[in-house]
Amino acid sequence: MNKEVLAFGKVIQRERKLLKLTQEELAYRASLDRTFISYVENGRKIASIVSLFAFAQGLNVKASYLIQEVENELKALKR
Repeated sequence: MNKEVLAFGKVIQRERKLLKLTQEELAYRASLDRTFISYVENGRKIASIVSLFAFAQGLNVKASYLIQEVENELKALKR
């Protein structure tokens, strides 16, 4: 899987854990399937733009924040 997909999954997982949410709780908040969240967090599925906004809603952040965090993650990988 490509590095952007892996970085996005890592950001989603980190933000979820910061909020002390289970995948099930995030799934409920974001109106997404728990299995899909697991796949995204592990880089096995690519999130669509619609999913990006659902994740943002579930994590109570802006979609732009999640994208910025992915960019930061990618920069950290280059070091």
